[in-house]
Amino acid sequence: MKQALGPADFARAVFFALLPAAAAGGAMGLPVLLALAGLASLGPGLLRQAVEKRPLVLALVAAWTAWAATTSLWSPWDGPTAVKTIALIALGLPFIAVAAANEKSSALTLWAAVAAFMVLAILLGVEAAFDMPLNRSIQPSLADGELNRNPSRGLIVLLALTWPAVAWLLANRRGWSAALAGAVMIAACALSLQFDQLVTAIGFGAAGLVFAVALFARRLAILATSFGLAVWMLIAPFATPLLVANPQLVESVPLSWAHRIAIWRYTCARIMEQPWLGHGIDAGRTTTDMLEIRGLVTRGIPVHPHSASLQVWHDLGLIGALLSAALLAYGGWRLSRAFAHDRYTGAATAAVLTMFGLMANVGWSLWQEWWMATLLLTAALIAALGARAARA
Repeated sequence: MKQALGPADFARAVFFALLPAAAAGGAMGLPVLLALAGLASLGPGLLRQAVEKRPLVLALVAAWTAWAATTSLWSPWDGPTAVKTIALIALGLPFIAVAAANEKSSALTLWAAVAAFMVLAILLGVEAAFDMPLNRSIQPSLADGELNRNPSRGLIVLLALTWPAVAWLLANRRGWSAALAGAVMIAACALSLQFDQLVTAIGFGAAGLVFAVALFARRLAILATSFGLAVWMLIAPFATPLLVANPQLVESVPLSWAHRIAIWRYTCARIMEQPWLGHGIDAGRTTTDMLEIRGLVTRGIPVHPHSASLQVWHDLGLIGALLSAALLAYGGWRLSRAFAHDRYTGAATAAVLTMFGLMANVGWSLWQEWWMATLLLTAALIAALGARAARA
């Protein structure tokens, strides 16, 4: 690849320029922005290089995506989930590849991420301090509970930028960049406590701990996290009922967790009805069974089961779980080797795996486009970090 910036780099710069506003407003436009930037990145040379360098990873991603799409044939949900998933992954991969294509592209990606973090942190700080004035001005009729979801999703995007930005700033080894890295962590920590999202605070805290450990044990941290997530993917529907078996547990935890426990129990039972092939992509949306939890009635699966591992089993069955576990384990092994001598990229990788692995297993739907786009964005930042360090 040439060392000159091209149209794909311009498209990526526009993506990061628009990212803060899109994220603070709920991140629902993030998939469109990423897809357009990915479309501008398409090229036969890029595809050939990607296949030559990472054939097995791409094969696993392709197999997982193809199987997820295939399950739409028997899924009771007739929405376009499979089409959106295929399109987003297909356009997200060139976005990732071009972000790390050469030294200038990597630097552009990482500095743009730092700038986007700063702007997004300011926007979310305004939302947290002044009762969401920006989102209220856009959607004045929306109830507070619904409105709060917008900056909450923006916060996830902010956390996706955090650890790659910190690693990039620390790797620059300048006094001002180290100070800025500290400011990024402080801002992310403060914002992770906002918008009534305990999961984000726990995820950020766990990621910070793993980041610190990984500075001294990169391979161990990456392998432990990725293999741990792979193992949990395989055992989740069998281990979860044991972990939440106590009948008094629903009465003794906060209401939001009581809802999760009841939903997990219901989902595990449904998984055993169709364990091999699953119920089909996004099948949870069609659930009509109702549960009563501490006097409140909710659907057995309200859109999604608040666990990516259980959702994979419920929707894609054993085949989907095996492909997911293989991708996590093999991807983690490859990353641990690639970043064995790259202190900051290895630490950021372990932190990202920890944070999103934890949040995915207690939070958002695997098939939500904004969530998938956020994961692809994070992968692009890690790829850019690794490419820069490899050339150095």
